[in-house]
Amino acid sequence: MTRTRSNRRLERPREQVLATTLEMVAEEGLAKVTMASLAARLGTSGGHLLYYFGTRNGLLLETLRWSENEYAAQRAPILEKVEKDRSGGVDALLSFVDVYLALDERDPRWLLWLELWARAPYDAELAAAQRAMDDEWHADLVRLLAAALPEVPDREAVSERLRAMWDGFSIGIVTGGGTTLRERALEHTRAAVAAHTG
Repeated sequence: MTRTRSNRRLERPREQVLATTLEMVAEEGLAKVTMASLAARLGTSGGHLLYYFGTRNGLLLETLRWSENEYAAQRAPILEKVEKDRSGGVDALLSFVDVYLALDERDPRWLLWLELWARAPYDAELAAAQRAMDDEWHADLVRLLAAALPEVPDREAVSERLRAMWDGFSIGIVTGGGTTLRERALEHTRAAVAAHTG
């Protein structure tokens, strides 16, 4: 039976489109995720997706924002616990970095980050969105350091250093370092905290 293009309207919620985009990034790589290929997977038309997301960049940005909201929900209990108990130390920080770091070479969230970082210098909307998402991670990490590791001086600067290190490791993880490099990132995090608290 020959497959034909469907022009039916999407009946699935917006989240299904975004989740499917992430799935396709993980399965096929970002370059192969086009409006047409996504529409085919969803059983709708590329034009219908363009109507809702405007451009491929718009779709990728909304997918990343949606994904980042999921990660914010994952780190929220970590923050709530350390702020309630005023403790947690390095273990709390390692729980936080476990959410932050790329999982492996096929982590779709980090593949999206790489794409958007490359495009941000040429797109003001992407650049602003990237800064806003970075600021949320920064604010949460400063909160965690204040509650779990109050002995860490200059928490704003330490947050910047740690996130820069984690970004670098995450790039390395998705570009071939995999889970071995992820373990090393956790070791370097322990060493960095020890250097600031020793």
